[in-house]
Amino acid sequence: MQRLKRFWRDFVRRHALQFGLGIVFLMATNAVSVGIPQFVQHAVDALHGADAAGVDVAVRWALAIVVAGLGIVVVRTLSRTLFFNPGRTVELRLKNALFDRLLALPRSFHDRMRPGEIVSRGTNDTNWVRALVGFGSLQVFNTVMALVLTVIQMFIADWLLTLWCLGPLIGATLILRSSVARMFTLTMRFNTEVGTLSNKILETYNGIGVLNAFSAVPGAVRRFDTTNDEMERLATALALNRSWSLPIVSLVGNLCIVAVLYIGGGRVEAGTMTLGQLAAFTVYVNLLVTGLTTFGWMINAVQRGYLSLGRVYDILDAPLERETVEAEVPEPASRGFGVDVSHLTFAYPGAPDKPVLSDVSFHIEPGETVGIFGLTGAGKSTLLNLLARVHDAPPGAITLEGADGARADLSRTPVRAWRSHVAYVPQEAFLFSTSLRENVALAEPGPTPDEARVQSAVADAALLDDLKALPEGLDTVVGERGITLSGGQRQRAALARAWYKDFELLLLDDVMSAVDHATEKRLIEAVYRRSAHATTLIVSHRCSVLAKAQRVLVLDAGRLVACDTHEALIQSPDGPYARAWRLQQAAQAIDALDGNATDIAS
Repeated sequence: MQRLKRFWRDFVRRHALQFGLGIVFLMATNAVSVGIPQFVQHAVDALHGADAAGVDVAVRWALAIVVAGLGIVVVRTLSRTLFFNPGRTVELRLKNALFDRLLALPRSFHDRMRPGEIVSRGTNDTNWVRALVGFGSLQVFNTVMALVLTVIQMFIADWLLTLWCLGPLIGATLILRSSVARMFTLTMRFNTEVGTLSNKILETYNGIGVLNAFSAVPGAVRRFDTTNDEMERLATALALNRSWSLPIVSLVGNLCIVAVLYIGGGRVEAGTMTLGQLAAFTVYVNLLVTGLTTFGWMINAVQRGYLSLGRVYDILDAPLERETVEAEVPEPASRGFGVDVSHLTFAYPGAPDKPVLSDVSFHIEPGETVGIFGLTGAGKSTLLNLLARVHDAPPGAITLEGADGARADLSRTPVRAWRSHVAYVPQEAFLFSTSLRENVALAEPGPTPDEARVQSAVADAALLDDLKALPEGLDTVVGERGITLSGGQRQRAALARAWYKDFELLLLDDVMSAVDHATEKRLIEAVYRRSAHATTLIVSHRCSVLAKAQRVLVLDAGRLVACDTHEALIQSPDGPYARAWRLQQAAQAIDALDGNATDIAS
């Protein structure tokens, strides 16, 4: 109920006037509907006289029925418009709120909730919420008013016949109630399976290249079919549940009509009831049965809308985990921020007993360029994620140092304010399905990118030669996740995106792993030139990339095992950095010999 109150306050209350007018038109619809049986009664009684005057009266009442029917069409259309239109508006605002929340939620939330589940809640569930606001609320008011007014008119017409009818109908309603409880459970499971299926579709689509390369498509189809079959089973169970429960009301209603005709027919013969009254009562029974049948469909819509609203609010109520701002980002010094990391220990929420970083401490001066080296799983990317606040470090573990000695705990600063100072190029270069120019100028706040900055960024990212091979140059649409580009081109496009932005802290996570050594040298020169007035951290498994760094941090199994210059580290006889350096130098020498041999042979 608390969520329903919030939903009313946050999304629905502004449409209260429209709903109020809609209820007025619904009342008019039902008032006319329950009045039509009276017209039928008068028309039948007039025809029963079998004279010319009676026929004229019956014709007039028949015309009144036609006019009433047309009136119902008008007021019912107005009521539906007044209920359904706000439902569309609420759906729009709910989807916008959902999208805004998803952008603000931390990475830990997205690690827990599958993308397909998010898509399902943002599409399927919001559609059912719209049905709850529009169709569901309309049917609630309409059905309740129809049933109340019809039963009142039936009691006024003949209370004894009404009791004869209500007894079986109440029994049918109790059966319908148990069916509704079953539908509630099935609907919850069905909604969960919809999210699972959506996630499998997204995974299959994103991994279609891998599936084809490994001939794994049949397995993917089999897994898809398993989930799809479960959805089909649940949908069939829901359909069967409705197919036997809802017709019970109609069946009992027909039995009630038989009882009315049997008992009422005797009264007509005895002269205690007119034929018109009997006809009118039969129409009332039909109205009552229609209302109870609609009640079943209404409950289904309300149930699914209510469950879907809960699933949407699971996202809207998900904790941001960093809403409290206790410190502002300090003004950067002339050469960027200083960074002080003190006894940093971090484990991901899914594995709290397995720290990825353990007791890491180091200090970086403003404007210093620091390399980070380590084997796979050493914690390099995690360290950069903490500095970029993709994840939050423990309080006090990372401190920013700005101008005039100002300091601030990074985990207590506003996330968006901090990220405005940071250019972060993660290990996996993600490009949007738009033009290369728009991908490079992603940080542009205005509608039109600065062409000079785009060209400069592209040049420093060594992309100019690649542009000549693209059909439309910078205006080439790169496809989903940049699929039309090679791995090296995607990395350099992501690097150009960083060059386009103003930054005081540059974080590069192995951004040269897919480029050749000639291109690597050009990129290294651009990195050190571009970061001359900023603090820079470069993660790489290539020692040649880190050779010009002022210091290199060496991580091993989440611990900082060395921190020194490149020259000092390669002198270590058995250090991991020195071993990697010797192996890479030997590999380059072999490549050079192979190249010379090829040149001689040619």
